[in-house]
Amino acid sequence: MPSFQITERIKQDVRNARVIGEFTVKTGVRKIPGVMWGLLSRMRDSLFPETVLRIRPDEHVSGSQDSGVSDQSEIRVTEPCDGYDLLTGNQIVELLQTVSESQVRDIHDYECTHRNRALVITAALSRIPAR
Repeated sequence: MPSFQITERIKQDVRNARVIGEFTVKTGVRKIPGVMWGLLSRMRDSLFPETVLRIRPDEHVSGSQDSGVSDQSEIRVTEPCDGYDLLTGNQIVELLQTVSESQVRDIHDYECTHRNRALVITAALSRIPAR
């Protein structure tokens, strides 16, 4: 086999490999968000099973109904917004800049009773006017 045929064949194989590689990467990039969301959903479901009482973010469970605590100290049972527990502290700080004052209070209350991250609590307090 002449050498020019070998080099042409190698060049064609390289072109084919490049096309296949680019196709694979483009297909993978399109699938990554769905795969990641599915993984995060499964993790969330295992950490927070559906048997746990969930309340919409704008609803509260008052402590006065169960334990005689005054209405001023409400206990937040659910996340203040969908996917809250999947967010990092820095992401929540960014979120605090875009939400209303009542949502900031909800995030503050939830954070104080659950994760208790100083970064988030400090950022929320800076957005809540003094009472």
